[in-house]
Amino acid sequence: MSLGRAEEAFGFAERARARAFLDLLGTHTTLSKGKTRALVEEEMRLRAQLAEARGASADSEEETEDETAPDPASRREQLRAADAAYRAFLERVRAESQEQASLMSVEPVSLPELQRLLPEGTALLEYLVTDAETLVWVVTRGDAAVRRLQTPRRLLLDEVRAFRAAIAESAPLEQITARARQLHDRLVGPVRRLLHGERLLIVPHDVLHYLPFTALRSPRGRWLVEDYTLATLPSASVLKYLGDKGGGEARPVVVGNPDLGPALELRYAGREARAIGAHFPGARVLLRADATEARVKALAGEAGLLHFATHAQLDEQEPLASALLLAPDGAEDGRLEVREIFGLDLHARLVVLSACETGLGQLSRGDELVGLQRAFLYAGTPAVITTLWKVDDRASFALMGKFYDQLQAVGPAQALRQAGRATLAEYPHPFAWAGFVLTGVPD
Repeated sequence: MSLGRAEEAFGFAERARARAFLDLLGTHTTLSKGKTRALVEEEMRLRAQLAEARGASADSEEETEDETAPDPASRREQLRAADAAYRAFLERVRAESQEQASLMSVEPVSLPELQRLLPEGTALLEYLVTDAETLVWVVTRGDAAVRRLQTPRRLLLDEVRAFRAAIAESAPLEQITARARQLHDRLVGPVRRLLHGERLLIVPHDVLHYLPFTALRSPRGRWLVEDYTLATLPSASVLKYLGDKGGGEARPVVVGNPDLGPALELRYAGREARAIGAHFPGARVLLRADATEARVKALAGEAGLLHFATHAQLDEQEPLASALLLAPDGAEDGRLEVREIFGLDLHARLVVLSACETGLGQLSRGDELVGLQRAFLYAGTPAVITTLWKVDDRASFALMGKFYDQLQAVGPAQALRQAGRATLAEYPHPFAWAGFVLTGVPD
């Protein structure tokens, strides 16, 4: 950035996200589904060979005085051969499945490639939070710009935490709007004049994963949801994998209030599931004891839409262990974990996670949210709706009813915007409408 090479800086920002995601997966974990599993088995074998060759080469450097040790030159040649074999394998994977390759190596999108992927009338805001400042790129089909915001991470962390707390505690609306205006002025105000059209794709970073962008407030006294249709992405690079996903026309599968015991009862979630089922004749509605992990796994691949009105637990220490909570059944423990979601083969055009207890108390760097969102996107859906806080199940019931009324005529992002606007007209406090976020294609 200091050298004025903004496009190259964007490339490094995307590479950093890809690298961080691979680190999240861990060196001993490779995720796959269906037809890519053979590739994964081969990748693990080649990776083990490469690790062994690297270890042997390092040992040979320490054994130079041992005349019985293998020739260091021979070990270096073995390392070069193992490295070449692994690189050739990755090239073959890219030819077969670029998305699978992205789970094995860094595969970032370039700025010109991203511009070609963006629909007309859509602006993408990509943030990068550092200790000293925050960067934001503004990308459209015809232009790209970057701004350095004098907002360090510690300040953002404090303000996002205070904003969320005020919403969760139902603080007076005047207090909420003041904080919403302050965050808008820090994060959106400096680039507002660069935004054209009504669709915004936001790529958050770090603590911004927990910020309800729809509830930011402009100097004109309007919530962002009133001005834009918003969607988020875990990274800009994910956009290139979403174009041919979804498309399933089979009947929806709706899961509501699984039998998890009295402490985890979600009374309105059952009503919500039945009401959604009424929108779609023939929908499979799984309630209470029928809402088992085994049943969901059996039906998910055939569903045109998946709706979960249940609890979720997001694990900030081990994001792949985050899970949707379903009823246990036989060999299944009822925890549909992120690592298992990666293995599903979905064709649903939308996955909705409603009324979920997300447990986002620590406001970490967002890895657990990225893991959950990326899992469903990889599994085959182009869009997933999640919640940013423990949503009141009665408010969720009302908003979801409005959402599905709109979904009959418009895409998911537009339907969520219209449902949010209708709900805020009835319940102005953001707690009732700002917790729902769509991740994926912006319609």
